Amino acid sequence: MDTSLFKSALSSQTPLGAVQFFVIFFVLGAVLGALQFYHANDRLTFSCSLKPDDFTKQLCYDKYTSTMSPWLIPRNVVAIIYGALCVCWICFLLYSAVKIRQIRGDQETEPNQGQAHWGKLHCMYNIHVIFRLVFLSGMIGAFCSFQTLDLPSVFECSAHTPQQNKTAISVNQTESTMQCNDLHYKEKSNLNIVILVIGVLVMVLGISELLHLTLTSKPLQKMFLGNVLEGTNNFDTENVLPATENNLSGENKNIEN
Repeated sequence: MDTSLFKSALSSQTPLGAVQFFVIFFVLGAVLGALQFYHANDRLTFSCSLKPDDFTKQLCYDKYTSTMSPWLIPRNVVAIIYGALCVCWICFLLYSAVKIRQIRGDQETEPNQGQAHWGKLHCMYNIHVIFRLVFLSGMIGAFCSFQTLDLPSVFECSAHTPQQNKTAISVNQTESTMQCNDLHYKEKSNLNIVILVIGVLVMVLGISELLHLTLTSKPLQKMFLGNVLEGTNNFDTENVLPATENNLSGENKNIEN
C-alpha cells in the first residue's frame, strides 16, 4: 500500500476520529489477540472434580460455553466488531483520500464546484460516523444482554453417565452433578469489562465527533487532522518570524546609534 496515500487518508480524519481509529485498531486488536490465546487453551484449562471421561467432559464444556455465552463467545463478538469497523474505516479512509485529491485536482478547472464536492464528502463522513455508532451500539447491547460478564469460579454440570445393570443387559443412564471450573475465568471476566469500556469509550467519542460535525459552522476540511496539524505549524511560524524580524531591526538600530 502507498504510504503517502495512507498518510493523506489518516489526515482526512478529525482528531476524534483518529483517536477512535487507533483505539479500535490497536487496543481492541490486542484484546482480540488475548481472547484468541485463551480460546485456544479453553478445552485444556477446563477441569471437573470427578475427572470424567473425555466425552462427558466435552458435554460439560459445551454446557458451560452455551450457558456463559448463549449468543456468541466474546472472541467472536470482538472479531466481528474489529473486522467490520476496520473494513469500514479503511474503505472510507481510502475513499476520502481519493476524493480529496480529486477535489484539489478539479480546483483549477472547476473552481465553483469545490464547495459542492466538500459538502458531499461532509455528508458521507456523517453517514460513516453514524454507521459506526449504530453498529457498535447494537453489538455492545447484544454482548451485555447475552454474555455473562463475571464468569463464576465454579460451574455445576449435570451430566448423564452410563451405568451397566448386572442383572440386565440394558445400560441405565444416571445423572451426576460435577463441579467444574475454568482456570482463566478471572482473566476472561476482566477482558469482558475491557470490551465494554472500549465500546463505551468509542461510542462517546463518536457521539462527540458527530455533534462537533453537525453543530459547528467550520468547514469539514478545516476540521481534518491534517489541516489542524498544518495550522499549528503555520501558527508557530507566523509567531516566530515577526519576533525574529523585530529583534533584528532592534539590533540594527542599536548598532546605528
